[in-house]
Amino acid sequence: MKKYSILLVFVLWVSTLFAETRERVYLQTDKQLYMAGELLWMKMFTTDMDGRLQDFSKIGYVELVTDSLSEVQVKLDIRDGAGAGWMELSPMLSTGYYRLIAYTRHMRNEGNEVFFEKTIGIINPYMRDENTVVVEEEGETEKTDKRLIANGSLSTNRISYGKREKGELTITNLPAEDLSMVVSIAGIDPLFDSSSSMADWKIALRNVPRNTLQKEFLPEYEGAIIEGRVIDQATNEQVPGELLAPLLSFPGKDIQVYGGKVDEKGKVSFHTHRITGKKEVATVASSFSTKQYQIDLLSPFAIHQKKEHPSLLINSLWHDYLEERSLGVQITEAYTADSLSRVEKLPPYFNYKPYKEYLLDEYTRFQFMEDLFVEFILAARIRKTGDTKTFNLLTERMDRFATGQTLVLLDNIPVVDHNLLVDYNPLHIRKVDLYLGRYLFGGQICEGIIAFWSYNYNYPGITFGESTRIFDYEGSQAYRYFYAPKYDQQEVSERMPDFRHTLLWEPALQSEAKKEITLPFYTSDVPGKYLVTVEGISKEGTVYTATHTLEVK
Repeated sequence: MKKYSILLVFVLWVSTLFAETRERVYLQTDKQLYMAGELLWMKMFTTDMDGRLQDFSKIGYVELVTDSLSEVQVKLDIRDGAGAGWMELSPMLSTGYYRLIAYTRHMRNEGNEVFFEKTIGIINPYMRDENTVVVEEEGETEKTDKRLIANGSLSTNRISYGKREKGELTITNLPAEDLSMVVSIAGIDPLFDSSSSMADWKIALRNVPRNTLQKEFLPEYEGAIIEGRVIDQATNEQVPGELLAPLLSFPGKDIQVYGGKVDEKGKVSFHTHRITGKKEVATVASSFSTKQYQIDLLSPFAIHQKKEHPSLLINSLWHDYLEERSLGVQITEAYTADSLSRVEKLPPYFNYKPYKEYLLDEYTRFQFMEDLFVEFILAARIRKTGDTKTFNLLTERMDRFATGQTLVLLDNIPVVDHNLLVDYNPLHIRKVDLYLGRYLFGGQICEGIIAFWSYNYNYPGITFGESTRIFDYEGSQAYRYFYAPKYDQQEVSERMPDFRHTLLWEPALQSEAKKEITLPFYTSDVPGKYLVTVEGISKEGTVYTATHTLEVK
């Protein structure tokens, strides 16, 4: 009875949060103008309606949009109200203005009017569209007025630097609160000098509409919610409220399985945790009837209305400059691709150790799967009922075989029809792991797990049933480390070019109520003026913004 009381309290708590919590987001980027093919660095902050940092949603969505078409879509992991990520801007993007739209799943309950949106420019010297205008006359490109509200203070140890030198940035006048901060040093472009600060955004929050809060999108307060539709394979139509045991997993070398819930309309949802990177995802629609179903996944991104932008004015005098910048992007990618791709490694999702691990190459190899379970995998058996064969494991006490359903996995893909693995060629299998006891996956209980692992974790030589579907999937982004050579700490070849236009990007800085923070940075081979931008926000709603300029000669 106690466990049901706890569940009821949890459901009521979630319902209260759903009814009362509203979210707003702010997105900072390392700069405002990019070259096609360049990396765009970003940090998202999630707050309440008054701009106080808020730890509610765990996933943020960011889209690069032209008119209404999304060119790039990414998901960010949000922790303690903030999350960092990046966009890889395709070298095939045309020159023009683009909309950068940020939101959470919960914000979709109020409509697109409450989404955060900012405009960035992208230049492709080799491709233009109808929204690009080249001005064939001398003079500066027209700039949009900008308004910066700086309540902070920045300084550098020097006004100007040579190429490949170390500098120090000092942030002062910090409030006695813990701020989640982001720091960038990026080249000032003559073509695009328009941005609004976090302080401007907070002032504008009062004008964001307070729309009726619908209950269509459950907030992602634990992790990404992956949704799909239950499809009747006989009619190819979505079916409402069918009795299913839906499962979702990520094929590979780790156990990561989620049980789903189906609503009365036939929509299934899987509540996941820390799903990062590009990978495969498998859905299994195990039916309690003779009907055959499948689960088709739905996009988690919103649909945007069309919005036209003015033409991006490019002065013909800047043609050589733009080509040099574009070449610098290509050279940076060619020489530092490995360094730019360093991401944080996450711990495994499933932390249980197997009761027994069988490395099959250490045993006599058999031609038939059943022989393995007769000769040496003695804690499991294959039981035959008519034409159906099923795997069973001993209970945790090891006094009898469990009567419940055993979860059988091949490279982390749930295999509902055990006959498929009984008839599978065991020479494809490198290892078999046995997990005794009961395991719970999204409300579904299994009596033990038998995990089969192939040599390359790519489930070779098997055709799954019609109820199993495998898709390409892109999860949220793992934390990606910003690359900058440390010229004072290591030998860097003088032959290695350094065309970094963004000298520093630090999205994970916490002030920890310090009065002053000092950060090192390193200049590149690109001369010119650079803008230093620092922004931060606290749980109390205090906003910190400051800017500074420096020069590299």
